[in-house]
Amino acid sequence: MERIYTYFSLLSMLFSLYFGGLAAFSFIDENMDKMYLNIGYCALFLSIMIFTLDAKKHKKTDHHNQ
Repeated sequence: MERIYTYFSLLSMLFSLYFGGLAAFSFIDENMDKMYLNIGYCALFLSIMIFTLDAKKHKKTDHHNQ
C-alpha cells in the first residue's frame, strides 16, 4: 500500500511540474487566462502530492502502533 502512495505522489508531482511549465509558457505568451488556469491545476496536483505523502506517513505510524 505504501508503494501505491509513493506512485501517486510521484505522478502528481510530474503533473504539477507539467502544468507549472505550461503556466510559465502562458505567462511568456501573455495569455493570463491560461496561466491562471494552469497555476490552479499545478496547485491541485501539488496538494494531492502532499496529501498522499501525509497519508503514507500516517499509514506507516498506524502500522507500527498496532
